[in-house]
Amino acid sequence: MLSAIVFASCFCVPAAQWTEKSIAKTGGYLHEQSVPYWTDKPIGQRSKFPRYMPPKGWEYNTKAGPVKGKINVHLIPHTHDDTGWQVTVDQYFYRNVYYIIDTVLARLLENPDRKFIYVEVGFFARWWGEQPERKKDQMRKVVANGQLEFINGGWCMHDEAAPDYTALIDQTTRGHQFLMKNFGKTAIPRGTWQIDPFGHSNTQASLLGAESGFESLFWGRTDYQDLNSRKNVSATGKGFEWIWEGSQSLGSSAQIFAGELYGGGNGGYGTWIGYDGDNPQVQDDPTQHDYNVDKVVDQFVMSALEQASKTQTEHQAWACGSDFQYQNADHWYHNLDKIIHYVNQNGTVNVFYSTPSLYVDEKKKAGITWEKRYDDIFPLADNSHNYWSGYFSSRVALKRQVRFATNFINTARQLGMASGITADEVDHPTTRPSPPVGKSWTDSLEGMIGVTTHHDAMSGTSRQDVADDYAERMAESSAEIEVGIGKSLQKLMAAEVPGQGRADFFHCNCNDEGARNCLNISMCAYTSAQDSFKVVVWNPLGYDGQDEQSLRIPVKGSLWSVKDESSGQPVPVQVIPIDRRTLEVPLLYINHYGLSKAEVEAKEKEYSNNATHILVFNAKLPLMGYATFSVQSHATAKTTRIRLEDVPPTSPPFSVENGVYQITFDPSTGMSTTLTNLRSKLTTSFEISWGWYNSSVGGCTEMDLYDTGRTSARSRNSSGNGTNYSDSPACSDQKSGAYIFRPNSSTVFFPGPREVPKLQVVRGPLVTEVYQTFSDWATHVVRLVRNSPRIEVEWTAGPIPIDTPWLPAAQQGHQRLDKWGKEVILKYKSGLASKGTFFTDANGREMVKRQYNARGASYPKLVVNEPVAGNYYPVNTLIAIQDEEKDAEIVVLTDVSQGGSSLAPGEIELMVHRRIQEDDSRGVEEPLNETMCGCNDINAVPGQMGAHGHEGDGGCLCAGLTVRGRHWLIFDHVKEAHAERRTQQEELSFPPTLAFTSASMTSKQPVFSALQKALPKNVRLMTLTDNYADFNKGQSLLRLAHMYSIGEHPELSQPATVSLAEVFAKGRLKIKTAQAMSLTGNQPQEQLDAKKFAWKTKDMEGGKVTAEIEANGKPFEKRFPFDPTDPKLTVTLRPMEIRTFFVTFEQGNGDMFI
Repeated sequence: MLSAIVFASCFCVPAAQWTEKSIAKTGGYLHEQSVPYWTDKPIGQRSKFPRYMPPKGWEYNTKAGPVKGKINVHLIPHTHDDTGWQVTVDQYFYRNVYYIIDTVLARLLENPDRKFIYVEVGFFARWWGEQPERKKDQMRKVVANGQLEFINGGWCMHDEAAPDYTALIDQTTRGHQFLMKNFGKTAIPRGTWQIDPFGHSNTQASLLGAESGFESLFWGRTDYQDLNSRKNVSATGKGFEWIWEGSQSLGSSAQIFAGELYGGGNGGYGTWIGYDGDNPQVQDDPTQHDYNVDKVVDQFVMSALEQASKTQTEHQAWACGSDFQYQNADHWYHNLDKIIHYVNQNGTVNVFYSTPSLYVDEKKKAGITWEKRYDDIFPLADNSHNYWSGYFSSRVALKRQVRFATNFINTARQLGMASGITADEVDHPTTRPSPPVGKSWTDSLEGMIGVTTHHDAMSGTSRQDVADDYAERMAESSAEIEVGIGKSLQKLMAAEVPGQGRADFFHCNCNDEGARNCLNISMCAYTSAQDSFKVVVWNPLGYDGQDEQSLRIPVKGSLWSVKDESSGQPVPVQVIPIDRRTLEVPLLYINHYGLSKAEVEAKEKEYSNNATHILVFNAKLPLMGYATFSVQSHATAKTTRIRLEDVPPTSPPFSVENGVYQITFDPSTGMSTTLTNLRSKLTTSFEISWGWYNSSVGGCTEMDLYDTGRTSARSRNSSGNGTNYSDSPACSDQKSGAYIFRPNSSTVFFPGPREVPKLQVVRGPLVTEVYQTFSDWATHVVRLVRNSPRIEVEWTAGPIPIDTPWLPAAQQGHQRLDKWGKEVILKYKSGLASKGTFFTDANGREMVKRQYNARGASYPKLVVNEPVAGNYYPVNTLIAIQDEEKDAEIVVLTDVSQGGSSLAPGEIELMVHRRIQEDDSRGVEEPLNETMCGCNDINAVPGQMGAHGHEGDGGCLCAGLTVRGRHWLIFDHVKEAHAERRTQQEELSFPPTLAFTSASMTSKQPVFSALQKALPKNVRLMTLTDNYADFNKGQSLLRLAHMYSIGEHPELSQPATVSLAEVFAKGRLKIKTAQAMSLTGNQPQEQLDAKKFAWKTKDMEGGKVTAEIEANGKPFEKRFPFDPTDPKLTVTLRPMEIRTFFVTFEQGNGDMFI
C-alpha cells in the first residue's frame, strides 16, 4: 500500500457522505473538482489549447503496462450475461449476447492492447455454433494472444447457495471441456469471477476455486457490515482482498486469492465509469462545446487515489462493464483508449488494459502478507433489513427438479458406459438441444441442467415465464434420456417380448405434462393400467454397506405379489391405500379459466390418478447395477392388506417403531411427543409442526431494542451494497420477495384456523406411516421403514392460500386487507440443549458451524436487525444440532435445497415453500406467486397481480403451486450420526431409477453390477461418462469423491484408498489406463499442482481463524500421488477430496452377460 502522504490532495466525497443516488448502475461516487477545467471559463478567456490535445492522427497510445512505484489501475473490460432472468436464455442471446461477442471480437482485432474477459460459456457456445471458420480462427487468435480471457469458464455463472457440489462441478466441467475442445490449453481459465451471486460458499473457494485450477475469486456482492469494516485498511490491515482457505479438510492446499471488487468504493461489479449506449462519452475535441477530457482525467485520478487508500499493494482493479454491456463494443473501447492515453499523459497514476489473471500476477509479486480467512458469506445483507436469504427457498419445485435431474443424468451416464449405447442408436434428439459439447445422448440434458444452475435460475429469482422455460428444457432433454435408458437396458439385459422383439421400457420420472407420470405423487400411467409388469431398478451407488432400498410403485387394487427375477423367490410386500391428499394433488394442475362445468368434469377425469394403492417392497440392490422384479396382481396374492386408520383426539397416546426408532404421538394434541433410538437408548422430547411467517411489505421489525425510523429499499443492480442507514435501523420499506426474506415479525402462525392436527395411521410389516394434517395445505407423513436407520418425513405444502380469512385483518370498505405473503416452514423441536449452535452443509460437502446472531471469526461484531432472516442459511442436503452433554445429534436431510436455521435451543426449521404477494425491488419485477398450471393471471402486468391474485399476462384460474419433498431424520450419538448421515445423504440425493416393462419380457441377465468390487464405504463413484471422449483421445472421465470431512468420524474420515483396477474389472468397464486430471479434466493434476502459488498469510483475529480451520483436526495439505504405471491403479483420497481421471477401458470386452 502506498504512503498516506500521496492522498493528501484527494477531494473525493468521503464514503460516509455517499447516498444511494450517488451510485450509478455500475457503481461509483460523487467527485469534487480538484483542478480548473478548460471549459470552466468563457471561450474568450480560455487558453488557446487545453492541456489534453488529441494525438496526431487520432492514434491513441494504449501500450501501457505496470509501472513499479506508481498506482497501477487495471482496466478489466467485461460483460455480465445472465443465462436467463427477466427473459429466457434464448431471448437474451439473440437480443443481446450475440452482438456482445461479435463486436468485442472486431474491436479486439483492431488493437492488440485491448483485452476482454468472458464467463458464460453456454452463451459463447451458441455464438460459436453460428460462426464461419474464418471468424472462429479470429477468435482463436485473440484467445491465444491473451486478449480474450475466459474466466470461470463454466456453462454459466452458477449460484452458490442452491446447487449441490455435483451440479456445480458438472456445469463447470462442461464449460471447461468446450474450451479444451475448441481452443486447447490457451483457454484454460486461471480465475473465477462470481460477481453477481447473492452469497458465497466455502465450497466455491476450495472446490470450485483452488481444486478447479483457479488462483483467484472475485465477486461484486458482500455483507454490508463486513464491507464497512474493511474500508480502513491502513488501520486494520484487512482490505477488500484476502486469502480464503475454505476447507477444513484440505487447508492451505486449497487456498485462493479472493475478494470483493471495489466498484465505486462500496462494492459492485462495475466502476463509476460507463460508456455503454448513449451514456456521456469522453470528448477530446477542443473545437466542440462538450469537450470534457480534462474533467474525466481529473475524476479518474481522484478516484484512483481514493481507491489506493483502501487497497493493498500499488495495484487496483477497475471492472469496466455490467449487465449485457458491450453490445456495441466500440462505445467502451473508444472511450477506454482515450482514458488510457490521457490519464497516462497526466502521469499521476498509471492505467492499462488488463484481466483478473494479470492483476493477480502483480499481487503475487508484491510479496506481502495477506489476511487468512475461513468463513463464508452467508447470509449476505446489503442493509439492516435486507437479508438475501429468501432465495434459499424460492421456487423450490425448480430446485428439486435440478436435484433429481442431476441424479437422472448420473444414472444415464453409468448405463451408457456399461452398455455402450450411442446417441445414434438412441436416435431421439432433444427438440431444442443445448449447444453441443460431447457426442453422448446425455449431452443435451447436461447442458440444460448446467444453464439452470445459474444464479438467477435455480436460485428462484427469475421471472415466472423464464422459470417455466428452464423446467421445460430439462423435461424435454429428460425424454431423450428416458429413451437412452430404455435402449441401454435392452442391450444389457437382452430384453425381449416373445413375438414382439425388443422390450419397451416406460418411465414415471415427473417429466410429462402435469403429473401424469410422477412417482413423487404416486402417479404412473403404465403401472396403474397393468395387472402385471416387470420393474428394473438401477442403483447408481457403488460403495460398500448400502441399506436395503424401500421401493414404492402406484398400482390399482390391493392384492399384489412381487418376485425377484434373479432368484425366483417371492419378495415380501405391503400394499397401502393412497391417501386423499395425494389423490387430490393431480387435480390441482387443472386451469379452470373459461371451462364449463362439463369441461371441468372431463378435465378431472383426464387428470385423476388411476392408481388406488402403493405397492411397497424392500430390495438389496447391486452396486452400480440393476435388479429385476416381477409384479403380479391376483386374488390369491399373499399381501398384507392395510387400511388407513383415523385416530380420534380422544384416543390414548400411541407409539410406532421400526426396530431402530420409536416415536410416540398424543392424539389429544395431534403431535408427536417423544423420539427414542432403540439401539443407542437415547430419548428426547420431539415435535414436528407447520407454520408460516407473514411476509413484510415494508415497515418496522418488531424489536424493542431499536428506535423506529425509516429507510428506502434499493433495487438489485451491479452497484453492490447499500449504505447502512444507522440512524434508522428498525424500519425499512424493504419487502419480502424472491431474493429477500423479511418477515413482519418472529411470530410463526398456524397454517389455517387453529385446530388439533388430524392423525391417521398405517401399520404393516414393512413400513408404518403416521399422517399428520395441520390444514388442507400443510400435511406430512412420518414414515418408518423396517430396520431403516432413518425417519422419513414426506411433506406436502400448498396450495398456500393468498388470503387469510381465519385471522383478523383491516378492511377497506367491504374488502379485507388480508392477502398476505406466507413463508412456510416445517419445524422439528427436540429436547437437545444445542445452545444456539447448529451446522449446515456447504453445497453437500463440509459442514459449517453456525451460531445464532453471529458469523465467523473474520466478521466484525455483528448487529442483526432481522432476527429470523438474519439467521437463515442455505441447506443443500443437511442441517444438524448437537447436545454435547448427552452426546446426541439430530440431523435433518433434505432432497431439495432450502433455507434453514435453529432459532431456539433444540429446534431445526426449514422453509419448504414461499408464496409472496409483493416484489422485493431487486429487478425481477413480479411477486413470487407460483401456480400449478404454469399460467399467468387475467389483466396482470409485470410487477402487478391480476384478477385472481397471480402475476403475468394471460388467462389463469388455478391453484397455487403445491410441492412435495422429503426430509430424512437421524437421531443418535454424535459418532454414529456422523457415520450415517453421509450415506443417507447419498441415498436421498441419488435414489434408484425405476423403469417398467411388460410382464412377458425375457432377459438373459435379470441382475447386473458394473463393478467387480465395491468402493470403500466412504468413497462415492461420482461421475463416469464418455461424453468428452471424442476430443480427449478416446478417454472417459471418471470422478471419485471422499464422502467425509476431517474429524467427522474416527474411521471414515481417514484417507481412503481404492484400486481402480480391482473395482473396474469386468465387461465394458475393465480399466486399462488412468491419468490423474484436474477437477474439471482440463489439465493434468501434476501441472495444476505445480502452478499453485504459496501465499503468505496471517491470522488477523489472534488465532481464531486458524482455530476455525483446525477445529476438527489438522488439514491434509499434501495430495497423495497417483502412479499411472501401478498395475492396481491405486488412488488415495484425502478427506473431502474429489479426484478426476481420464481413463480407458479394454477393447473386446463388450460381453455384458457376466
